[in-house]
Amino acid sequence: MAIPSLSEAWSSLIKHSALVLTLKVAGALGGYAFTFIAIKHFGLVAYGEFELAFTMVFIIAVLAKWGYDGVLLRELPAHGDFSVNNQRLQTAVLRAAAVMALAFSGLIFLLRFHLASLFDMPGLAEGLKPAALMLLPWTLMLIHAEVHRARGNMVHYGLRQSSMVLGLAAIAIWFWPREDISPMWYILIAVLPLLSLSGMRLLLLGQSSWSAWKAHRKTATAMFLSAILFTVMSWSDTLLVGYYMDAADVGLYRVAFKVATLITFTQFAINAKLAPDIASLWAQSKPKELQSSIHRVAWLNAVIAIPATLVLGLFGPWMLGLFGEAFIALYPVMMLLCIGQLVNALCGPVMYLLNMTGHEAIAQRTMLVAMLVNLIANVILIPLMGLMGAAIATSLSMVLWNVWALVAVRRHTGIRTLFFWR
Repeated sequence: MAIPSLSEAWSSLIKHSALVLTLKVAGALGGYAFTFIAIKHFGLVAYGEFELAFTMVFIIAVLAKWGYDGVLLRELPAHGDFSVNNQRLQTAVLRAAAVMALAFSGLIFLLRFHLASLFDMPGLAEGLKPAALMLLPWTLMLIHAEVHRARGNMVHYGLRQSSMVLGLAAIAIWFWPREDISPMWYILIAVLPLLSLSGMRLLLLGQSSWSAWKAHRKTATAMFLSAILFTVMSWSDTLLVGYYMDAADVGLYRVAFKVATLITFTQFAINAKLAPDIASLWAQSKPKELQSSIHRVAWLNAVIAIPATLVLGLFGPWMLGLFGEAFIALYPVMMLLCIGQLVNALCGPVMYLLNMTGHEAIAQRTMLVAMLVNLIANVILIPLMGLMGAAIATSLSMVLWNVWALVAVRRHTGIRTLFFWR
């Protein structure tokens, strides 16, 4: 089958992807710089404790948003992002999330010593103090990011990603190095400048529509369940490595994982504008245009992911060695993680398609099965095989949910997401 010729649609996709990719590259370079600097400056144990605290922030922020960021992403392109009703819905979403985030912040602060004891890491308690303070601005930043994404403001969306936060934190460590504090304090400092001023005005001064918020509660809950299942599945390996092993092992594993995600590095940029486009085209009943858009994305993902996997296979030991000699031994772990990342890239934006076309219940069931497989595999394999067991469990569940969702998308929407499936 011939590769589609360059057209206006291809040019638009590449233009928007390149814009986000530029920010993603800048943020990711900073993110890897943060990992390198944090390990060198604070040590592997402190870095592992940071990763555990950061994992908890990620998971709890999903609870605070309760799926309403996905509702905004779907509703704004379909019904006009600047309408009065949608402005009031945004305000209600921000206020509800702020209340939830504040409540969880208090819980984290009060339970920080118990959580540190659970993982047998006394140093974790210190990192959970800034984590508690960070939860509110972090949650609001993520909601603002999705609003900007729905509006097509790719620069603002790209600036509010975790990789950009890590990059700013790396700069802060470089200019203001302190060994007596947790790396999480630097993340808190980096988050604050990325809050949206327009979003903050809505939060503080805007009129809210709680009736609209309630009207979307069922959809939001379905999206939340999918999101929390996906988040738990994505971070359970980190949590369970911390539970069964020690903080240094968490640090080692996270570096291997981050190097493996270079395979899907550009997928974030390519898919960034896709979700609102899916919502818009599906709402307008334009399946042919949607299929063409998905096919272009599939080709770009494949053209980038396959060579990236080969590069990691050849130069993986050298890349891991940049973080220290101890990381070179993680090459087999990294390559196992690469399998899941490659399948993720090739299967395409299957979860976006399910959530943005009204099939969030199917996405939820898919994530539930995958999460259970992931948890069971991690619980069994980590005590037996250590970091290799975590990598097997992660890749296994990633392959499972991608293939399952790929079939579900074809069955329920008629859309084919593989680049060679036309």
